[in-house]
Amino acid sequence: MLSNVGEADAGHPDVSRRRRWLIVLLLFLVQVANSADKSVLGLAAKPMMQELGLDIEQYGLLASSFYSLFAVGGLLVAFFVAPHVRPRHILAALLFIWSVSQLPIVFAASFTTVIACRVLLGMGEGAGTPTALTCCHEWFANKDRNMPSALVMFGTSAGFLLAAPVLSYTIQLFGWRAAFLACSLLGVAILALWLTLGADGPFRATTSRADVPSATHRAISQRAIWSDPTVIGICLLGFAAYWLTGFAISWLAPFITLGLGFKLLDAGWVLSVIYASHALLLLSISFYSQRLLQSGRPSRLARGVIMGLCMAGSGVAFAVAAMVSDISIKLVAVTLATGLPGPIYPLLASMISEIAPAAHRNRLLSLILAGITTAGMLSPALAGWLISGNDASGWSQALLLQGGVAAIGSLVALAMLHPERSIQRFARLGGQ
Repeated sequence: MLSNVGEADAGHPDVSRRRRWLIVLLLFLVQVANSADKSVLGLAAKPMMQELGLDIEQYGLLASSFYSLFAVGGLLVAFFVAPHVRPRHILAALLFIWSVSQLPIVFAASFTTVIACRVLLGMGEGAGTPTALTCCHEWFANKDRNMPSALVMFGTSAGFLLAAPVLSYTIQLFGWRAAFLACSLLGVAILALWLTLGADGPFRATTSRADVPSATHRAISQRAIWSDPTVIGICLLGFAAYWLTGFAISWLAPFITLGLGFKLLDAGWVLSVIYASHALLLLSISFYSQRLLQSGRPSRLARGVIMGLCMAGSGVAFAVAAMVSDISIKLVAVTLATGLPGPIYPLLASMISEIAPAAHRNRLLSLILAGITTAGMLSPALAGWLISGNDASGWSQALLLQGGVAAIGSLVALAMLHPERSIQRFARLGGQ
């Protein structure tokens, strides 16, 4: 298959399993830092808004500012850096940016400063997840990538899970600025580990003509790649999933504190339970998908249909959360609604790596995973506009909007994702 052209042979008996899983652990920690950086604004929202005199709409702008250059950062890396620089070096540079961008908030907080720092942080984090997944995929063959990818993405859930109580207590004891300082120090520590222990894997994609035989390098145009129905479906599904993620990152904590009336520390524990549930959904669904692949089921079923069902379940749960008044039911529904999109990312990334011609894999993965994050810029701002009245109807409208987006994503996944067809098509175009 062309998708495997340029990969190392699937055997690789000399590659230490311990080494592979050490890399996965490091990338897990990278995602922990990534999600802690994202969540700190929501956790600090209430005291920060009070001190800086911000209203709901202004907070919505702060939340959206993180995503204003998020995709731009990812696209710059995809176009100009990924084709020439090894992913592990890119990841080290990104970790440095994440750490530095938190510091001005600690020492010179204002509405303008927070926006500027969140814009810089977002630009730095735009390529974070695709780069981490690319590093992960270098260590595993296609049929074995779902679970390692899920474990890397589990770092996102674990970051939210740990950040909620830890940063809530930090804010309670030392003030909201201390939470941003803690995120900066965490990034520095993980950067040191990555520089010491990180390495390239044996299944890395090709980056130059010299890496592959000439017969396998017949030109496949960018138009042919981007016009492929599965690639288009992946982009649309990813956009819908990240729309929901952007809402959850920016508004889940305020929903618990402002919408449902929980106190800060209580909200921290509620969020921990929610994020633990997200982690369980991520790992169990990804494990089930990988078992389907290993039993010989097609990727169309094992990845595509599974992703469609996740989005459908999320849409139903958002609708339930919007329509019921019981707080317990709302919490369960919101937990499912915001957790079911989680498995989309490892499965989506694995499908991209599966179908992409090897010489194009790093760029395609970075471009798609960066491009879909533009949804995260739109979703929080629109939700903030709907919620601005800060009454029950505003929250309900915002939840129903997310449900509609999830339903559209489900239909796209079920109708458009046919990876086996795409692999055959690219093989024909590449002369395989």
